Amino acid sequence: MTIDQLGRRTVGAAFLDQAAAHPDSPALTIYRGSSETEHPTLTYAELATRAGRRAEALRARVAPGERVVIALPSSTEFVELYVACLLAGLVAVPTPPLGGSAAATERVAVIVGDCSPGLVFTTASGTADVAERLRSLGLGHVPVEEPGDAGADGTPPGAPSEFPEVSPDTLAVLQYSSGSTGSPKGVMLNHRNVLANVAGTRLGHGYGAGDVFANWMPLHHDYSLFMQLSLALTCGAPSVLMPPTVFVRRPVEWFRMLDRFRATTTGAPNFAFDLCLRLIREEDVDGLDLSTVSCIVNGAEPIHVPTMTAFLKRFARIGLRPESNSIGYGMAEATCYISGGHRDLLTPVLVADPRALEATPQPRLVPTTSGTGKEIVGVGVPPSHQMRIVEPQTRAVLPDGEVGELWVRGASVGLGYWDKPELSAETFGAHLADETDDAPGWLRTGDLGAVVDGELYITGRLKEMLIVRGRNLYPHDLERQAGRANPALDGRVGAAFGVDAPDERIVLIQEVNPGVRADDLPAVADDVLRHLTTSLGLPVRNVLLVKKGTVRRTTSGKIQRRAMRQQFLAGGVTALYSVLDPGVRSLLRTDPR
Repeated sequence: MTIDQLGRRTVGAAFLDQAAAHPDSPALTIYRGSSETEHPTLTYAELATRAGRRAEALRARVAPGERVVIALPSSTEFVELYVACLLAGLVAVPTPPLGGSAAATERVAVIVGDCSPGLVFTTASGTADVAERLRSLGLGHVPVEEPGDAGADGTPPGAPSEFPEVSPDTLAVLQYSSGSTGSPKGVMLNHRNVLANVAGTRLGHGYGAGDVFANWMPLHHDYSLFMQLSLALTCGAPSVLMPPTVFVRRPVEWFRMLDRFRATTTGAPNFAFDLCLRLIREEDVDGLDLSTVSCIVNGAEPIHVPTMTAFLKRFARIGLRPESNSIGYGMAEATCYISGGHRDLLTPVLVADPRALEATPQPRLVPTTSGTGKEIVGVGVPPSHQMRIVEPQTRAVLPDGEVGELWVRGASVGLGYWDKPELSAETFGAHLADETDDAPGWLRTGDLGAVVDGELYITGRLKEMLIVRGRNLYPHDLERQAGRANPALDGRVGAAFGVDAPDERIVLIQEVNPGVRADDLPAVADDVLRHLTTSLGLPVRNVLLVKKGTVRRTTSGKIQRRAMRQQFLAGGVTALYSVLDPGVRSLLRTDPR
């Protein structure tokens, strides 16, 4: 499916077509949890009316092309403002909502400082904090407001020609990257990019107007905004949203939402499936029916095969079918979706020979002959992007089976990073060794992967890979191994990275469960170091045990390893207990003990 086949010029026009065709159909529901009796719902006509009124009000205050920051939780107001920006030719800038977190306030302030918006919308409780932080940055002139109520009165906008200057090339969204490997950067996406990504997602996953989309991930995340909300609104399907805080408090509410609204598609990062396995009791799901779910996407972070296998097996008794499992791979720089789709979990799992995968200078992805190895899930083949596996230094295309950086290009790849021309050229305008500079550029994903038997496999992040004693090691593998070393680490996250002391040494910052006695921490650390050394066949001598919540993660759950490395070297990690070899300890500005 292509943009031309969709027959829409802009995202706003696509939505208005659906509102005209299905005015009384539900467009949006906010599920507040099973303890609530009311769940706000808007039909397509009501959403069009409200978004149209907001679009008129916004255009009276800010000029076309200006940025509008939406720092709100999952709510009707967020969706109304998002659609209003698309209708009015303004640039929507979704950010995390504010909830008393200094980190969230700081992230919003950083984004506002980067994109210089004309307006910032946030919650009533957050306006004063954001306004004060902006004043301290010299941005006190930027209005910070509550969204107010658009009301249901008035006439819905009748045609996309209401704002005739909005075109496929009009900038639609500044989608800030998750910041898992650095500071957040605003990816510039026009209407053409968003529609192309919607088309590619529909092609890869088989979505259509008959689906019911249900999602708890935050709306500022690209998966929620594009693969769920935007896709639903441009194909006439219902979209049910649940605030992430409801899921975190009681993961079973995800299942209850799916059951109540007879959802067909949903998704989450891998950590959410693990959380469900650990926190949902058998009696919690009695009476629930998930047989309508035909697609449950696992994406946004490395997929752990045992977790997905256990998840599907355990919840089969409430109707969750193995064939509903679907893999998703994407990134904000490509709007969101790149590859993935419906597939049986048993089909795309490659058990890789770890020696070949860790080989230097050229790692390879080959099936093991011993029957044991590293399990890697395939993510299909991008249906609407070209792709190449590239040796990043020489820019030469690698043959199948060899691990290199994944490069892609296609209509949904963004225009670059906001106000960062040099970084944009490096990331979005790469050229292969045998191409001229006037050839179309490639997006350097920063992800390592290989193609085997026509299937794409992602093995890790280029900037996070560790090279220790001639072996390529992937931090997520180390973190998973560490979590198995002692019951005190069950369900807790860690961040593994390398430091030069002077050769590369592995450092692990590992959270421990609350309630672990101080006297027990040395034994826990010994178990971690012994388990890693045995499983890797390399000496691991550096571990910091920290309290829950210390390891920094993005809003989608990705571990911010580079940020943790910087914090560690600056002496900013407070350890409950640490074991560090002298060479590593000498790098620190402040001793963590």
